[in-house]
Amino acid sequence: MIRMRWLVVLAVLAFVCTLVLHAPASLVYAWSRGAQPPAGGAVLHGLHGTLGAGGFAGLTVNQRPVLGEGRWTLHPWWLPLLRLSADLETGGDTVIRVSVSRAVFGKLRLGGLSAAGNVKALLGSLGQPALPVDGQARLEFPVIRLDDGRPVEARGSAQIENLAWTLAREPLPLGSFTADLSTDDKGIRVDLSSGPGPLELSGLATLASDQAYDLHLQMRPRPQAPEQLLTLVRSLGQPDAQGWYHVRRNGTLASPPKPKPKTP
Repeated sequence: MIRMRWLVVLAVLAFVCTLVLHAPASLVYAWSRGAQPPAGGAVLHGLHGTLGAGGFAGLTVNQRPVLGEGRWTLHPWWLPLLRLSADLETGGDTVIRVSVSRAVFGKLRLGGLSAAGNVKALLGSLGQPALPVDGQARLEFPVIRLDDGRPVEARGSAQIENLAWTLAREPLPLGSFTADLSTDDKGIRVDLSSGPGPLELSGLATLASDQAYDLHLQMRPRPQAPEQLLTLVRSLGQPDAQGWYHVRRNGTLASPPKPKPKTP
């Protein structure tokens, strides 16, 4: 009798999971947003497919395009453990692949994040304003963990090749750079270094658990750097005895806005 009862329970759970996975993504998304969705925040457009496997035509944040076409695949075997897990892939100017998972009462976790594309397009995908730069970027982050939209853990690296400053009459080459991210009991640490190119750079950025950040960069033009680069770097102030120009910034990251409660 007990075995039969468990078989019935498992059959019901399998039936419910099947219904959920085959539910139309556009209808579920519209229901979750309410009759009058807010104008700001993240909004998916052109949803198609089901919750188990579907896609979207674009993603906007605060009415600004961030991502182009993308698709997802949900992992149903995590549902009985009250965890949502899916693989996400986007195309267009920026190619992003990432595994997303979140327990019902847990933190959002991104695993196996890889991204490649134009620097400006990639910054837009990360929600950053447009900067007068150009170049190619590649990101590899095995682990990123968010708590209420705030980064609390990050491990991986980011590489930028052939970075150029585009406010000059002609694009001004700066070089190639690497950022290595790690996390310890003090928070997230980013070590910055430069590769080949006319600009030599090193630095350290930290983000504490209370979202307080501290950034220290030092840079100097290499021999035979173009005169335009010398002028640009000199605008940062006076160099030290070794010819390094220093940039220091600190503050606290703004908390992401919380969604407003729905009105009945």
